[in-house]
Amino acid sequence: MDREEAQNILQLCRPDNSEDRNDPLIAEALELLKQDDELRAWFEEQQALDTKISAEFNRVEPPADLKATILAGMRAHAVQSQLLIGNKAEGAEQDHHTIRFPQPANRSDQRAGFRPWMGIAAIFAFAGVALVVPRSEAPTQLANSDQPAAEATPIIATAGVPNMIEFLAQQISEFNGSKFDKRGEKVGELQSHLASTGMPNPAHIPQQLKQLTTIGCVTFDYDGTKLSMICFKNGQAYHLITVDKARVPNDCTPCKGQKSKVFEAKEQAFKIWTEGEQVFILTTQGTEEDLADFI
Repeated sequence: MDREEAQNILQLCRPDNSEDRNDPLIAEALELLKQDDELRAWFEEQQALDTKISAEFNRVEPPADLKATILAGMRAHAVQSQLLIGNKAEGAEQDHHTIRFPQPANRSDQRAGFRPWMGIAAIFAFAGVALVVPRSEAPTQLANSDQPAAEATPIIATAGVPNMIEFLAQQISEFNGSKFDKRGEKVGELQSHLASTGMPNPAHIPQQLKQLTTIGCVTFDYDGTKLSMICFKNGQAYHLITVDKARVPNDCTPCKGQKSKVFEAKEQAFKIWTEGEQVFILTTQGTEEDLADFI
């Protein structure tokens, strides 16, 4: 085993994880640290970086009632689906109405316990209507970034967010540093890795992102569609996601448009645009304003 092979293997070793260190292949690579001072210095630096990244991601805590909310939503969706089958016309008339989202459980209002059910049912009802009515009649839940800033007012509504964006929002929320396919502080190094593995490799990096240090890259599989993500840092993390335009799933039709679009989900902002045969998604924690300087 040479140094390069050892580095590739040691990248998989999580800090203070005895299970990883007992793995025969990782254990063999760890033995080389006793003989190679340069490799040992590199490994210690990587472990320190992994610890720091994991600590940052671990600060993000899921809501305490997340499991209960998901289960309640699934039940409400099953009921609502039956209603939508027999009431398409009625449902289509409701797509311009304002959706009220669930209120905090500690509200003093006596109806607070019932509101989460109402909100979740409304979300799934809205999503169901969007599937059965013509696309031209579906509600617009995005902001066109090509409009002047004073006129572009994003509509923040989870019900209008494409499923692929919801998937990415969930993956990023649950992400921790140990899941990187490759770590590195140079974007070119990460691009080369993506190209060598046959994953979507961004043909163009926005100029503002080129000035930032990278953390690493990772790939996701959304219903058979491969997506790559390169993570940058500048006080906070920015993620550039790339997907081949021809592979964009049908449930993300807005992703194929010529104009850039903005969505917000799980307290993250997503800006989508197309260049050539690739679709790019830039995301960070916050709102549309947190992406304004990067495209």
